[in-house]
Amino acid sequence: MHEDQFIRLLNPPFSTGTEAKWRAFIQQQSNGNFFQSPDYLSLFSNIDNYQPLVLFAETAKEELSGVLVAVIISDFVYGVPFRRILIQGGPVISKFTLQPAAVLRALLKELKLVIPSKTVFVEIRNLHQWGEEADIFLESGFEWHDHLNDILPVHLMKNVLPFIKPAKQRQIRRGIENGAIIRPASSMEEVEDFYKLLDRLYKEKVRKPLAPLALFKNFYQKIQLENKGVILIVVYKDQVIGGMVCPFSGNHTVHEWYICSLQERLKHLYPGVLATWAGIEFASQNNYRFFDFMGIGSPLKPYGVRKFKTQFGGEIINFGRWKLIHNKFRYRMGLFGYKLLRIFSGHEG
Repeated sequence: MHEDQFIRLLNPPFSTGTEAKWRAFIQQQSNGNFFQSPDYLSLFSNIDNYQPLVLFAETAKEELSGVLVAVIISDFVYGVPFRRILIQGGPVISKFTLQPAAVLRALLKELKLVIPSKTVFVEIRNLHQWGEEADIFLESGFEWHDHLNDILPVHLMKNVLPFIKPAKQRQIRRGIENGAIIRPASSMEEVEDFYKLLDRLYKEKVRKPLAPLALFKNFYQKIQLENKGVILIVVYKDQVIGGMVCPFSGNHTVHEWYICSLQERLKHLYPGVLATWAGIEFASQNNYRFFDFMGIGSPLKPYGVRKFKTQFGGEIINFGRWKLIHNKFRYRMGLFGYKLLRIFSGHEG
């Protein structure tokens, strides 16, 4: 029996009832994740260049059958406005629906109708494999791009450390023996210190726009203090020398969302290694099933970060990304601009 899908566009602020319904739906789905939840969107309150966009697919009985959470991001590339839409980890389709293809098709159709003018592209960063529904993205005009992820099943390991490459095990032990401490951030000042490291990393190496400090403050106040995520920091003599922002998807996955360290200084402390170990250790000690490295690049290109992360173990999976290009000229210009920035910073590739 075919059941029509009614698509509803939601704008913040969301009612308490809507949030409760939405949160319960995400928790029930095997592919439900933090980035498709109301908690994720709470991070963007009072941030002008980040605009949430939420689509609900509902039955005639107002039962949720699908959710799509997107963020419209307005940046500048060489002084030229550059608007893109990021859909992290979604859409999420109900495991109870008899028409998953119809739900996904309806959500993507509505998404294309509500994309703001002058948007350059839409990108879906998958956190799972789509299977048979993949053809629907192609039908809707999306292009497939290979992109790898590394998922570490910490629930299968009574002690995670022996599964890590011996060199990294030694570096973890030496860093801690030499005085480095790993713990959750405990004040807004520590969040600000972490952000300073992250901002420098993005300016000097990543060469891509970084979310403003307000997002990380919101994460600390709205996510960490409600035990829905944590900002882990590496500290040495009261100085923050590294850290990782880790949102939680239910009680099953800890995600590595942002990470940075003073990796070129204090080498005897191995701050980059300890920052990565911080998330893995936290996931293991708090009985999560998986630690998600959140992307290790295209399999078609060499990537130093991939070589580093895979030394900590895990299963490499090609979750891929879907991309819908709205303005091909600006898209190519944006890629060219980012490539130039990376070449000038000495980090091409």
